[in-house]
Amino acid sequence: MTFLADGFRRVDNAVNLAKLETCLSLMERLPDFQTYKRTSYEALVLGPDSRVADLACGLGFDLPRLKQLVPGGGVTGFDLSDSFVKAAQRHVADVLGAADPSITVRQGDIHALGCDPALFDAARIDRSLQHIPDPATAIGEMARIVRPGGIVCASEPDWSSFVIGSDLAGISRHAEDAFRNGFLNPMIGRELVDLVGGHLAITHHSVHPVLLKRLADAEIIFDLTETLQRCVAEERIPAAEAGTFYADLEDRDKNHRFFALLNIHVVAGRKR
Repeated sequence: MTFLADGFRRVDNAVNLAKLETCLSLMERLPDFQTYKRTSYEALVLGPDSRVADLACGLGFDLPRLKQLVPGGGVTGFDLSDSFVKAAQRHVADVLGAADPSITVRQGDIHALGCDPALFDAARIDRSLQHIPDPATAIGEMARIVRPGGIVCASEPDWSSFVIGSDLAGISRHAEDAFRNGFLNPMIGRELVDLVGGHLAITHHSVHPVLLKRLADAEIIFDLTETLQRCVAEERIPAAEAGTFYADLEDRDKNHRFFALLNIHVVAGRKR
């Protein structure tokens, strides 16, 4: 099985890179994701000449938007994946119509970026600490690369808040647990305020619901079919019950009663 959380941990070795790109592209278009992202930009307190780093920048969707906020400054995207670095470079060129020397994308491990300290006025990371081995070290590295007085912002889901609406609550809980347990750090959202607060003075903390009302969207973002297949393979639920559960979701979707819900925490702190 090609499980999303597994793929995001090893992007360049992912069995189906297109699946990861499809997931990221859909999330980019959904209003609830756009809402918390705007909050994360605002929490950076950027000025027109600020230098900002976007860690684990993925396909690079945030890079041109950040550049709009710092017209006289610079934006640097970092990602461990060579595939994502190239994709982010292409996205920036496509949006801007040409290469912009003030927007760069570099390959780098968030645990040790290899750049000078105090190089940036602000740094952000979005939905990536959930996948990495040592989030505390990553936050420390973000604090290292911003100047004194600079801002670090992280946005992460709290997978304990993940709910799939269903008339079959017992099976739903198994599916929610199976998907949640695919992440290295499933509770990272609720842990952010302590992780960031261990290095910086907290300046912002907000929680944003992400509500999906279409089964097709939840299939892409929450990997529902793969999750149910994993539950059956691990003998958490019988195959027949998995089929009954999915049929219930399809019926709810047909009658506009389907929903899946997740909370995302946005936390920012200022370097002392």
